[in-house]
Amino acid sequence: MVYITHSGENLSKINQILKVAQKRFGLYGLQKTTMQEIAFDLGISKASLYYYFPDKEHLFKAVVEMEQDVFIQLIDDTLKENYDPIDMLKKFVKIRLDYFKTFFNLSRLRLEEFKMVRPLLSDTLHQLRQKEAEIVELILLQGVERKKFSISNTRETAILFLELLRGLRGLIFQNKELMYVEQEEYDMLYTKLNLFTDIFIKGIMNYETK
Repeated sequence: MVYITHSGENLSKINQILKVAQKRFGLYGLQKTTMQEIAFDLGISKASLYYYFPDKEHLFKAVVEMEQDVFIQLIDDTLKENYDPIDMLKKFVKIRLDYFKTFFNLSRLRLEEFKMVRPLLSDTLHQLRQKEAEIVELILLQGVERKKFSISNTRETAILFLELLRGLRGLIFQNKELMYVEQEEYDMLYTKLNLFTDIFIKGIMNYETK
């Protein structure tokens, strides 16, 4: 779903641009990164970079989508390993937290700046939420099939679980101007998410099979 100004381009060149841009965004954030700097890192002219991407914001969006693809693939690979549904749910929470740390630290935007760029990412974030709901529902369905979970509506339960995770994630941005996750904040949030996940799992356990 990478946005480029011309179709049929060399995918290896696009991937090279995305990786270089990813490194630059990760070091300096969206606002402090310029197309000129990314072009310099690539060893090409700024005009050549604009040939592939119309502006810095669409290039940033493409980098976010690349990270999102890696996140989804990692989750899919984890599910294929056929872990216990309880373990799979906990692994999902960990991988998801790692992804969002990368996402916010890529931009390093102030809250008001993030609100301005969010419309550009709205379709990307919506698709991610849809995919996340599918993944969590699949985990819950496996738990029901293995008689570990007792759930009447797996879809609604999956959506509720994700909404609560998002609510907890928002705690670290309270009274913060910069959308950036420090390691200490990551560790604190990971502890809270683990505690919440344990409580959530206990609430959907099928105790009749115990």
